[in-house]
Amino acid sequence: MARELSALLTLRDFERAAGSVLDAASWAYVAGGAAAQLTVRANAEAFDQVWLRPRALGGTTDEPDTSVTVLGQRLALPVLLAPTSPQRLLHHGAEISTARAAEAAGSLSIVSTDSHHAFPEVAGAVKGGCWFQLYAYRSREDVAATIALAEDAGATALVVTVDASYAARRVTTWRAGFRTPAHVDFGNLRSLGILTGEIPDGARIDRLPLTWEDLEWIRAQSQMPLVVKGILRAEDAERCLGLGADGVIVSNHGGRQLDGAVPSLVALEQVATAVAGRGLVLMDGGIRSGVHVAKALALGADAVCIGRPYLWGLGLAGQKGVEAVLDLLKHEIEDTLRQLGADSVADISADFAVRAQIRPSLAQGDIL
Repeated sequence: MARELSALLTLRDFERAAGSVLDAASWAYVAGGAAAQLTVRANAEAFDQVWLRPRALGGTTDEPDTSVTVLGQRLALPVLLAPTSPQRLLHHGAEISTARAAEAAGSLSIVSTDSHHAFPEVAGAVKGGCWFQLYAYRSREDVAATIALAEDAGATALVVTVDASYAARRVTTWRAGFRTPAHVDFGNLRSLGILTGEIPDGARIDRLPLTWEDLEWIRAQSQMPLVVKGILRAEDAERCLGLGADGVIVSNHGGRQLDGAVPSLVALEQVATAVAGRGLVLMDGGIRSGVHVAKALALGADAVCIGRPYLWGLGLAGQKGVEAVLDLLKHEIEDTLRQLGADSVADISADFAVRAQIRPSLAQGDIL
C-alpha cells in the first residue's frame, strides 16, 4: 500500500483513487454538495483567480519553516483536519485513525459531535489533544452535557458550527440512494444519550437552530478556547469576537448546505481584515494543493482546514492514507515557499497575492 500511495502525486490523484474504491452511494455522500453543487465547484475555482507574486532573491534556505502556532499549540504545517462525519463510512478506524494521523504529521484533528467513536476514545488515542466540534442537539441541558464531555476528555478547543442547523438539499446523494450503512454509528451521541434508536438513514439527526444568544450562552459554559465555524461575513466575525470567541473559521460547509453561497476564499479577505489580528482566522473549502494553502495565507488566513482531501486518504489506507495526504501537502507548501522566495510560512503576506480574472486553458493531458 505504501508503494501505491507514493504513486499519488497530487490531491486530485487521491480523489480519483478514492472514488474508484468507494461504492457509488458512499462516494456521492462524500463528494456531493447542496443542490446543483455550484458552491462545491466555486470553492476550488476561486483559487484560480488568485495569483502569487514570487519575491526575487528572497529565500535563503532549502528547508523553509512550515510551522505555525494556533491557539498556543505549535503545528508542523498550517493545515488542520476539519470535522467530518461519518468517517466510519470510509474506514473502520474512523476518527481514531484520523486523529493519530494528524498527530503523526504534527497537525491536529477537529472531531465532530457526530463521530463514530465517542470523543473520549478519540482524545485518549493521541497525546497532543484534539479540538471538539459542537452541534446543538435537543436542549441546552444536552448541549451543556456535550461540552462537559469534551472538556473532561481533554479537548483543547471548542469549535461551534453555526451554518448547519437545517438539513440541506443534497440532491446528488439522494439520487445515488445513499443510506447510512449498518456498520456506521454515532457513538458519541449514544454515549450522551442523544441517540438511542436506529441509525438515521441520511446520517443526520435534527439539530437546534442556534442564535447569538445561544452562542453567548455556550461561551459561558467553558473556559476552553472557542472558535466559531461557518462565518462568511466580516460583521459576523466581529460579533463572534465581541461575544468572547477566540477565532473563526471562514467556511460554507464545503458547499454542502447552501448552493450559491460565496466561496470561502472570496469571503476570507473581508473577514481577516475585520478580525485584524484580534483572533484566529482559519478557512476551509476547496483546498487542493500546497499552492492553495499559500494563497489562503496571503489573503489573511492563519492556517487552513481540509475535509474531503483527508477523507480520500482515509478511504484508501486509513491512518497511513491520511498521513500521506498531509505529507504531500507539507512538501507542496515547502516547494511553494522556496519558489516564492520565502523562508517560512510567517513570511507570507498580502503582497504575495494579486487577484486577476484569468482562466488558463489546459489540454486534456495537462490536467492534474
